[in-house]
Amino acid sequence: MKWIKWPDLPGTETTASLGVSAPFAGVWEHQLIVAGGCNFPGKPVTEGGSKRYYDEIFTLDLRAGADAEWKIAGHLPHPLAYGATAITPDGMVCLGGNNNEKSVTDVFLLTTNAQQTITLTELPALPVALDNAAAAAIGRSVYVAGGNADGKPSNALYCLDLQEPAKGWQRLKDFPGPARVQPVWVAQQNGEEATLYLAGGFQPVEGERAAQVPTDLLAYSPSRKTWSEESLLPPLADGALRTLTGGIGLAYGDHHLVFAGGVNYNCFLAAVDRPRQMEEARRNNEAERLNALQTAAAEYMFHPVEWYKFNQDLLIYNTLTREWQTAGPFEPLARAGAGAVWYNQQLIVVNGELKPGVRTPQVNGLTLTEEF
Repeated sequence: MKWIKWPDLPGTETTASLGVSAPFAGVWEHQLIVAGGCNFPGKPVTEGGSKRYYDEIFTLDLRAGADAEWKIAGHLPHPLAYGATAITPDGMVCLGGNNNEKSVTDVFLLTTNAQQTITLTELPALPVALDNAAAAAIGRSVYVAGGNADGKPSNALYCLDLQEPAKGWQRLKDFPGPARVQPVWVAQQNGEEATLYLAGGFQPVEGERAAQVPTDLLAYSPSRKTWSEESLLPPLADGALRTLTGGIGLAYGDHHLVFAGGVNYNCFLAAVDRPRQMEEARRNNEAERLNALQTAAAEYMFHPVEWYKFNQDLLIYNTLTREWQTAGPFEPLARAGAGAVWYNQQLIVVNGELKPGVRTPQVNGLTLTEEF
């Protein structure tokens, strides 16, 4: 496998090149499009810095290779991050997201041309304000799953047929198990039909109910309108559980899925479940346990990058044989909230978090030089 370094994502008109997480990202007509996203441009989050959201739309002409340069090609209707992207025959569909003020129902289509000029077309709005969901397309049908719907963790699946947009978004069968905020969602053939595969995500604490971080892969059949348990994710090298929460996923070839990045199961679950455990310790008058939990919470954002153990492996899943292969480790894959696209057999990873609160401006391409 061969790594290629693309130009770093530049800063906006008012910030340095710090990188963003959770942008809209896709390729259309040889242009890598990166829109929106968020970061901490002033003080770091560990020093009380405020998160900022962006509306700039950047394009990079991938045909230019080493001579490629980023260009600000337009602006979103408002600053957004944590939306979802799906590539269709009509263009790049961007939906949902949030900013410092609200989550949105917005859906729009982005296209660009050889002059890197952006065209933005509004599509039917979502029935709920949606953020931290995931989108995928089969032909001209766009499917969006999970995330926060009107501020609540969701199991919902919605579909919009771009051939009949007047019908709007249709709610399909909810996926089973816990809600999934920040899931990974990919469409691929399985030998019978184009199927949708859902992994990662998390369900936060609610009252006395513990947080949940799924470690499996679900499959949705559009023809049967049914969900099924597809596979468990392969464990880490030390046998620990793996999740793909905050990771990336793409279809490769005609029957493979490629997954990468995302958080470490044990580190992340401990963090998101800690509020429940602290409340439990208070209720049971467990002073020593409460003190340990409070210390862990206070220290959580201050560890070095390596402590968080973001996933460095490239996972390849064969939808015909239902078998996994693992390649890696590759440090440029150890990102959460990154954008990801395919271009000419190359997996391009756009920015993302190195650790909570810290982004990278890097754009790295991994060329797959063998068939799996």
